[in-house]
Amino acid sequence: MIIKTYVVKNVNEAYPMIFADLGKEAFILNTKPIKTGGFLGLFRKKQVEVVAAADHFAEKPPRLELALEVGKPVNDTQNEVLKELSEVKGLISAIVKNEQKTIPTVVEKWVQRLRDQEVDEEVIQYVVKKVKLKQIQNLSAKEIEQCFLAIIEQLFEEGKAKDTESGSFLITLVGPTGVGKTTTIAKLAAARVFQQRQKVGLLTTDTYRIAAVEQLKTYAGILNIPLEVVSNPNDLQKSMEALKDCHMIFMDSAGRNYLEEEYIEEINQYLRYDAPQENYLVLSMTTRWRDMRKIVEQMKSVPIDKLILTKWDETSCYGVALNMVYHYPYPLTYVSLGQGVPQDIMQTDPLFLAKKILGVDENEAGSGTPIKTII
Repeated sequence: MIIKTYVVKNVNEAYPMIFADLGKEAFILNTKPIKTGGFLGLFRKKQVEVVAAADHFAEKPPRLELALEVGKPVNDTQNEVLKELSEVKGLISAIVKNEQKTIPTVVEKWVQRLRDQEVDEEVIQYVVKKVKLKQIQNLSAKEIEQCFLAIIEQLFEEGKAKDTESGSFLITLVGPTGVGKTTTIAKLAAARVFQQRQKVGLLTTDTYRIAAVEQLKTYAGILNIPLEVVSNPNDLQKSMEALKDCHMIFMDSAGRNYLEEEYIEEINQYLRYDAPQENYLVLSMTTRWRDMRKIVEQMKSVPIDKLILTKWDETSCYGVALNMVYHYPYPLTYVSLGQGVPQDIMQTDPLFLAKKILGVDENEAGSGTPIKTII
């Protein structure tokens, strides 16, 4: 390993010199402010001493006297740093090798399947550890499959809503634009009207998209139920009063870019109505896990009670559903399976979801688990 010390105006100034001398793999060991030059302690310049190191020479090895600086040998402190770095690197290497060993060969097929489904690595490691407890060396391939299936089913069982029969008067759906909130509200409202013979009201705050209002008006006309359009939070009280005779009101919120903080407070203003209410976060299965996580983290100030996942039929990658129930406390209540109203929505079925993620079915032909419909 080579260590070189630079005295520069700032750290950024040192980077080109470090890369030229030590190569692109070089790293900084230490920086500290110093004063140089001057006369009799006066007029000294403020500079930065940067100590850098590399495991190996650059493509064109620097001269030894340049690497160590003439007359400036490696001191005891630098030797100690090198020793600690070596120990840390050895520890990291051991951890990586050990982590690789934690995945037995007999389960590699299923681990790869979970990765292909974009299941989070932390979730995969959790599942693998649970499988290992079952002494897999004594199990057949089919039994190992059943172990994975049972563990993932249990995760969904723990993460599903225990009761979809809400006693709340106001149900609000929130979520980014394009996830299908309006269609989902129509499905939930239709189920209440046709199956439970309840009087339902619709309310929308999505005045940003004319098409959204018209779409909900069409559904309200078909279902023969009232609809109120609210243009700002101050009008909410008046609209709620107009729907006071309903058993339940479903409110459609504006779909906005919730990665931008100003929209979070905007949606919160509509969620402060003084009445028994539940707020459902609606997310699309077509959203990448990294983006979905950003949305959820950004919306932490929004009082979310339950989760709905839409567009299940528009993807072949289902891992984000498992990631959500593992990482977040929002009970998964419904899964939307298509555009049909009201039939293409189902209550959370842990076995169905687990089979879709693993790509297995009850029969050996693996024809795929049939879509379940109706809530």
